[in-house]
Amino acid sequence: MRLNINSYRSILSKKGFDDEEVCKRTGLTSKSLLWLLNDNYTELETLERIADALEVEPSEMILPDHLGSTENVIEWTRNQKQASVTLCQGRVITRVKELAEKYPEECQILAQNKDGSIFAHIPTEWIRINPPMDLSDEQREARAERMRRNVLKTD
Repeated sequence: MRLNINSYRSILSKKGFDDEEVCKRTGLTSKSLLWLLNDNYTELETLERIADALEVEPSEMILPDHLGSTENVIEWTRNQKQASVTLCQGRVITRVKELAEKYPEECQILAQNKDGSIFAHIPTEWIRINPPMDLSDEQREARAERMRRNVLKTD
């Protein structure tokens, strides 16, 4: 989510709070809050914690996406076994819903929003960054042949 820094600062001023008070109320470190304020982006859960601390609605502190679309967000910390995902793309939402049905212990959908987006927890093991393979036509054909042999179990 894109954090509206001007709204955040205005709310702080109206409430008589400072960044230190927000840190105390949210459990964020000063360094983390500073990073969020400099970056202007935050995960939904963190935005909600800040909004709760300031006693306002999260919508009072967000900016609309400048491209007119919503975001897909994956968030996890090092050595954490579970990641939080906020998804807006239909094909990805469908996939996560299928996985939640098949693996309810590992994948839980925690919220379905009015706009169709979802918030879920998934194992970090499921997150992959795979660039496409750059194969020549010969390499592609060799792979296809190996796959056919494996599927048919013939030589």
